[in-house]
Formats: sequence, C-alpha cells, structure tokens
Amino acid sequence: MKKQLELLDEVIDNFTEEEKQIMEDNRFPYIFSKAWMYLKKGPEIYRKHDAFQQPPSDFDDEELQILTDGCNQILRGVGMTENNPFTNLDVFGFYNLFRLFHFDYIDRKTNHYFTLNGKQGILDCITFQHYVDDSQVVYYNFCEYSEKKEIKIHKI
Repeated sequence: MKKQLELLDEVIDNFTEEEKQIMEDNRFPYIFSKAWMYLKKGPEIYRKHDAFQQPPSDFDDEELQILTDGCNQILRGVGMTENNPFTNLDVFGFYNLFRLFHFDYIDRKTNHYFTLNGKQGILDCITFQHYVDDSQVVYYNFCEYSEKKEIKIHKI
C-alpha cells in the first residue's frame, strides 16, 4: 500500500475542480486518513485504538465488508459529488461508514429518479455531523434499483 500522504496527493490531483473546491468543507483529508488507517489496521485493531470503539464489535462479516468497500472508495476520491457517489453500500452501510469516522446522520435529501452510468436508482445526499466538533460534511450515495422478480404463487 502506498504511503498515506502520497496516495492522498495522487487522489487530490485527480479531483475535478468541483471536488477540489468542496474537499476542505467535506473534511476529505481527515476522512481519507481514517479510511486509510482502517484498511491498514483492520477492524479489530482499529476498534481497539478508536475513541468511540468503531466499528461496533457486533458487526457481521457483511457489514465489515461494506465498510471495507466504502473505505476503498474513499481512497479513490469517491463520494463528494452526485457525479461520483459511493456505490454498492446501501443506506445503512453508508451511515455506518460515516459512523466509523465519528459522524452522525443529520439530514437526507433523496432523488428517486437518478441515472448513473446508465443505471436507474436512488441518489442520497446526506449531511453528517461530527460527534466532537459538530462540523458537517455532505456526501453522496447511489443505490441502484434491483430488477423486480416475479413471484409465482402456487395454489395447493
């Protein structure tokens, strides 16, 4: 794994102008460093050294995998704009990802008719507030609509 600051500089260099403008307000370097540390240490060691014992010890493998996926997306600079939202996290996974970094959900705006890369789904724009300093960040998460499956009812 590349060194943290080296990778952060590389990600910022690839940001759009919009992302560069909102990066500081969204505390991206702080969130990036927390994500990088989580991936480097893993959930058990991370929790042991975390002031709020995140992630919770009762998270199952699927929940931990969602956190890992989210952290990997952060290391690619994902999430700060509607054009580059988090994907494959589901709503609770998105909340849990930011809880890992000591943020609580405080507001949610949802676009139920959003298209991303040709896929239909829901785009959430969520404002989170930091536990300690009350700073707020805004991040985006896209949940693709799953295909409806026909359920056949068999009469007995």
